Amino acid sequence: MHYKQLLFTTALLSAMQASAQITVNVNTAQKGHEVSPELYGIFYEDINHAADGGLYAELVRNRSFEDNTKAAEHWATVGQSALQLTAKGLLNAKQHQALLVTFRQAGDGISNEGFWGIPVVQGRCYRLSFWAKGKLKGQLRAVLTDATGKHAFASASFAGKSFGNKWTRYEAELVADGNDSRGQLQFLADGKGQLTFDVVSLFPPAFRNRQNGLRPELAGMLYDLHPKFLRFPGGCFVEGQDSPDNAFRWERTIGPVEQREGHWNVNWGYRTTDGLGFDEYLQLAEDLHAKPLYVVNVGIWHGGYTPLDSIQPWIDETMNALEYANGPVTSKYGALRAKNGHPEPYNIQYLEIGNENNQPDQRQQSDHYYERFKLFRDAVLKKYPDMHIIGNVAAWGTDEPKWESKEQTELVDEHYYRSPAWFAEHFHHYDNYDRRGPKVYVGEYAVTQGFGQVGDLNAALGEAVFMMGMENNSDIVRMASYAPIFANVNETRWRPDMIQYDATRVLGTPSYYVQKMMADNVGTRTVSTTLTNPYQIAEAQQQVKPQVCRVGVGTWATQASFAQPSLSAGDGKVEQVGGKVDIRGTWQQANGIVSQQSASEGALRLNPQRTDGNEYTYHVRARKDGGAEGFLVVFNYVDPDNYCWLNIGGWGNTQNAIEQVVNGSKSQLVTAAGKVETGRWYDVDLHVKGDSIYASLDGKQLFATQLKPSTFAGLFQNATYDEATGEYIVKLVNTHSQATTARIALAGLHPTKARLIRLSAPKGTDENTLDTPTRIVPMTSTLSPDGDGVSLELPANSLNIVRIK
Repeated sequence: MHYKQLLFTTALLSAMQASAQITVNVNTAQKGHEVSPELYGIFYEDINHAADGGLYAELVRNRSFEDNTKAAEHWATVGQSALQLTAKGLLNAKQHQALLVTFRQAGDGISNEGFWGIPVVQGRCYRLSFWAKGKLKGQLRAVLTDATGKHAFASASFAGKSFGNKWTRYEAELVADGNDSRGQLQFLADGKGQLTFDVVSLFPPAFRNRQNGLRPELAGMLYDLHPKFLRFPGGCFVEGQDSPDNAFRWERTIGPVEQREGHWNVNWGYRTTDGLGFDEYLQLAEDLHAKPLYVVNVGIWHGGYTPLDSIQPWIDETMNALEYANGPVTSKYGALRAKNGHPEPYNIQYLEIGNENNQPDQRQQSDHYYERFKLFRDAVLKKYPDMHIIGNVAAWGTDEPKWESKEQTELVDEHYYRSPAWFAEHFHHYDNYDRRGPKVYVGEYAVTQGFGQVGDLNAALGEAVFMMGMENNSDIVRMASYAPIFANVNETRWRPDMIQYDATRVLGTPSYYVQKMMADNVGTRTVSTTLTNPYQIAEAQQQVKPQVCRVGVGTWATQASFAQPSLSAGDGKVEQVGGKVDIRGTWQQANGIVSQQSASEGALRLNPQRTDGNEYTYHVRARKDGGAEGFLVVFNYVDPDNYCWLNIGGWGNTQNAIEQVVNGSKSQLVTAAGKVETGRWYDVDLHVKGDSIYASLDGKQLFATQLKPSTFAGLFQNATYDEATGEYIVKLVNTHSQATTARIALAGLHPTKARLIRLSAPKGTDENTLDTPTRIVPMTSTLSPDGDGVSLELPANSLNIVRIK
């Protein structure tokens, strides 16, 4: 922000503080359409160790020894013992490896580190089970220890004579007498022998005391959202990658855990036990009082597909899953459900046919989608005529996805991963949707550009504004769910995620609390409002380009080289600056070529010059050396929260774009299809003149566009009426960095009491952390109505929900 713009902003904010309050007029005389009773739900996908190491409460990592064919990952020797993976004499056909342990002397054993530590809590009772066979002198002790493995918190013993040539299941309870967040599970022998182990399991008390259950504090946070539905099991997890065997195949995920084969979650980089399987998903929905929404595979996975004329087995798999969930106990799969402990039907009412399988580019997990959709839909509705069917529309690359088929679908699933500014700008996104077409399910949405480190308040407020727009249009937007939910902070493949954790600690981001606040305060009918805002000023023609800035280069999850940079100023000057040039990444320089060699996201290197003026030209040669994407050319750089870049070969080497970051919030100014070749040098030219940007590649113009001011700052409002409680629910979001005051006026009414639920922080970039998980949480207070309304303060960076009786 240059000096003149700073003066303008300071004057504006001073005027805001000195002027009269804003007024929200609520039209109490006329109620609008019904607010969808299914509007807010949750979307679960096994990503970032959301299942194993997350929601699924199992504490032993690699419990069936299937994570690696060459080594027993996450297991270690104790003493002089020896470990060997074996495929001989296995427990059953679903298990492909077991662990043969040779105990050479007393005290030998094995240990498991869990998922970045086994949380040992004093007084907690742990349920241990394992399968074993072999010979052992003396006893085998199972021990919960501290991180060093030297201090025991609990133990159980198994007589050596109980082991034999046949596989036997052993159980015990371990009650800890101490605490350690990074404990271990050990098996120690009193004497010599050999035992083969498989399916070693350790469970803490689970949510609702379910067997094979869920981590209570994580499931409890889901319960506190009061979701109307649960969409599962994904996401890309539905499709899998490289092979159909890596997709979610429901029938392989039911029954005793030792009968579950597990599969590679290739999409997100680790193996899953499928301990959290079809039954557990359905049971979770039931425990949350949420309707299950099942997403099925249409014969497409990342990297391949079953030809259209051969997809009947996939349809059969879907019909069998529905019979398992909904069928009577007299049916084949209904009887299997009852055998597995749930005689009553789970009652799936919502079915999504495919996940993101309707992209314009058929090579992007898409092939004859509408034809596939028809075959699945017709088969399902023939047997389940009341099933709510959801179809796919384009999930990325457009802000206006369309259902472009004569085939009928009740709902379409739209996905939006954008910046806080985009969500605020799209407050009216659904105002002009065609009400004659399919209804909308916003199945995945979240701020993924400019969210801080783990998810800041700005991100949450942008989402809140968009959600208010969905409420206003819930005659067309019937359902919505934030995505994704979970991340183990020790291995995060996707950010942000609204619930994050390690072995012992949990945090909800501001986005989590926005989801909770909105779900708890929906109302039943919309009510129109008008806003009188004395601070409303038309956007002045303020230049966005910084007066003084730098240029540079960068990469995103790829390696690239750069050469022959040149920078010239049109009306100002270029001068050398000191300080750090390598901002992020692993950079090396030799023979006039600068190379970035890591797979870092957002690696950045600045030129050692800066420009001071209104116009400059920047040239550089660039070459992709390896990785998923192309390269970045940075310009208008002021600080890590304010800069622009030309993204060549972004989004998996499929698009070019100019992206702008303002106060940490990233948005796309312009995009176009494009890719680069590995090993080829390209000439990149950028000409900046005020807010006008001209970008060329090898002498051909890619973009001619303009910077735009941040449109995130604003005041947004909506209202609903709750017929059950007789309350008006007014929502107000202030994304300004300054506080103001507001008057909510209900014409013709005399409120008797009012309650305020507020989420705010001093700065929009503030976040919660595992060390400070309650830094930003909702606060509730009472307000005193007077006359026909109520007055309140509107802090900077805040969501305010007022319930007025």
